[in-house]
Amino acid sequence: MYAIGLGLAGVTLARPAKLDAPAPAPAGIRQTYVNPTPAEPRVADEPPVESIVSVGQLSFGVVCGISAGVFVKKGLKALAFALGGIYVLLQYFSSKKWVSVDWSAVEKSYDGKVGTVGPDGKVTYPSVKQVYNSLVDFLTANFQQRATFLAGFVLGLRVG
Repeated sequence: MYAIGLGLAGVTLARPAKLDAPAPAPAGIRQTYVNPTPAEPRVADEPPVESIVSVGQLSFGVVCGISAGVFVKKGLKALAFALGGIYVLLQYFSSKKWVSVDWSAVEKSYDGKVGTVGPDGKVTYPSVKQVYNSLVDFLTANFQQRATFLAGFVLGLRVG
């Protein structure tokens, strides 16, 4: 099942996502586009670009995957924004001598929460692959449409 999901995800990533196709011109009217070079304008007689996503053919797994991918991407951006804002505020307050931040204690707490501290005191962090695999295992637990979910999830991360 992983191979099918990763194959669908690879095909999805290989082509650019075009969710909004331009509206076709009414019959009998020719559209002209301005060529970026000062040469003559070209006449567009080719058919409009079609989307790679056909809304009528999306399965339940793909819809759930796209939704989860957009949610995860937007959530990570919001989390990064919040943590960055907190860091900037703490640095500002520290520069004004309003607060004193013990960054070594913050780092030690972070290492205990995110990484694994060995007996020698060396911290090891999970790889991106381990984090992705644990996220996918969490999101697809007891979910039958795993392969289509993975394809939709990657598409949701891309378009979100």
